[in-house]
Amino acid sequence: MNGKDAGRMRAFMSTLDRTERLILLLFYADQLSEAEIGLVLDLPQSKVNTMLGTLKRQATEAMKHPAVFVSQPGVTAAMS
Repeated sequence: MNGKDAGRMRAFMSTLDRTERLILLLFYADQLSEAEIGLVLDLPQSKVNTMLGTLKRQATEAMKHPAVFVSQPGVTAAMS
């Protein structure tokens, strides 16, 4: 991943809530299954599956298209 891609991914991750970030990190970094993530976060596996699918689509779009992400109220980071 080059610097531009890493910046886009950081910007995307900053828009997510804690649970969404944890799902992505547990799945990709820790390589946990959806069932294991559900146990760790006390969520039904079906909810993890749905959220993971949505997050994957959002991440793919964030990497394809430069966008403006809002990480905190009143703070914007433009990505190009």
